[in-house]
Amino acid sequence: MSNKKEGMSLNINKITEDRNLQLNFEPIVSIIKKSVIGLEALLVGFPDVDGNIISRDEIVQQELKEGEAIELDRLYREKAMESFLDIYEKNKEVLLFIDINISIIDKYIGSGILMNVVNEYGIEPRNIVLQIVEEKIEDIESMQRFINFYRSKGFLIGLKDLGSGFANLDRISYVEPDIIKINSVITKEISYNYYKQEIFKSLINLSKKVGALVIAEDVENESEAMVVMELGADMIQGKAFCDPISADKINLVDLKEKVYKIGTDYKAYMSEEINAKEESHREYDEIINNIINKLENSKKTDFDSIIDKTVDEYSVLECAYILNDNGEQATNTATRCKNMITQKALIFQPAKKGTDHSLKKYYYFLRSMSLNRYVTEPYVSMATGNLCITISSSFKDNLGKEYILCIDFNPDHINI
Repeated sequence: MSNKKEGMSLNINKITEDRNLQLNFEPIVSIIKKSVIGLEALLVGFPDVDGNIISRDEIVQQELKEGEAIELDRLYREKAMESFLDIYEKNKEVLLFIDINISIIDKYIGSGILMNVVNEYGIEPRNIVLQIVEEKIEDIESMQRFINFYRSKGFLIGLKDLGSGFANLDRISYVEPDIIKINSVITKEISYNYYKQEIFKSLINLSKKVGALVIAEDVENESEAMVVMELGADMIQGKAFCDPISADKINLVDLKEKVYKIGTDYKAYMSEEINAKEESHREYDEIINNIINKLENSKKTDFDSIIDKTVDEYSVLECAYILNDNGEQATNTATRCKNMITQKALIFQPAKKGTDHSLKKYYYFLRSMSLNRYVTEPYVSMATGNLCITISSSFKDNLGKEYILCIDFNPDHINI
C-alpha cells in the first residue's frame, strides 16, 4: 500500500537525510517553587515535497513502510536533544521531556541508540524524562526491560495522558513512573466541574502513594491553574502559562517572571478561598444553630414538623433527620428532593423513622470521639442519589434527652 495520503507526498528518506522536521517546546512549571522545571518537545510535523507541514496525526494515519516509523521517531528525539542543548548548557537544572511510543520502538528495544544520542549531545540522563505515551501496551515485558535499563542509567520515567481512554490506570503498575501527567480529559473545565475535581484529587492521592509527582497538562487558563494547584498538582503545563514555541524563542528569564505573576495570583486566590470557607462555615453554623435552638425548646413529637419547615426555609439543604442517642432515626427524613425520577426511586429512598445509622460515620465518629459536630467527606446520598455532605450535631430536647441532628448539603452549595 502507498505511504501517500491524498493531497500530500512524504519522502521519508529525504526527511531523515536532511533531518528536517518542525519542533516546538512547551514549558512545565512549578508555581510553588517559582521555577521552570522543564520543557516538553512537541513534534509539530514534517515537510512534504512541496514544503507543506504534515502533522504527526496525519502521518500516523498513513501506511509507513517497515522501518520508516522508527526512523521518524528517532529523528524526533535527536532533534529534540539538539534543540534543547543550548538551553541545557545555560541551565543544567532544566529537564527535557520526550515521548517514547512503545508500539513503535518495541522491536528495537536494546539497540542502545537512544543512549548513544544522549551521550553524543552530552546531556546528563537525570535531565531527561522519558514519557511513555502508548495506551495499548502489548509487550509488557519488553517495555519493562526498556524502563528498567534507562532508569538504571539515571533517566526519569514519565507516564503521559493519564485520564484519556477508559481503562489505562493499569499502566501505572507496569511503568512505575516518577512523574504522572493528567491530561485535558480531566483538567479541561475543572475549575467548575465538581466531578472532575474529585477524579483529579483521587489521581493525586494515587500518585502520592506510589511516589510519583503530578503534572497537570493542557491547563488553558488561570482559573484552571488555580484549581489544579489547590487540588495538589506539583507542576502545570498549558496555555495558561505559555503556548508551545520554538527553542530559539525560549527565554527562561521571561518565563520565570510569568511564574512569579501566577504565584502572586495564587496567593491572592488562596486568601480568597480561605475567606470564603470561613464565611461559609459561619453561614452553615448559623443555620444549624438556629435549627438546634428550635429543637432544644421543643418536644420530640414536634421534631418532624420543625425539620420539614427547616428544609423548606433553607434552599441549600437537601435533607434533614434526627437520630436518637443509639443511632436510630427518631424522625422521618425531611427532603426537598420529592420528585425522584422513576429509575432512581428504586434505589434511592429517604430513610424512615427507626432506620439504624449507628455504623454511619456521622453518628459513629461523633459519639466515639465525643465531638459536638462532625462533617463527612462527600458521598452519594441514599435519600436523593445526589452527592452530599452530612453535618451531624448533638443537642438535647426540652426534657434533656440527647439527640443528633443530621443535615445534608449538596457540595455545590458548601465549601468545607
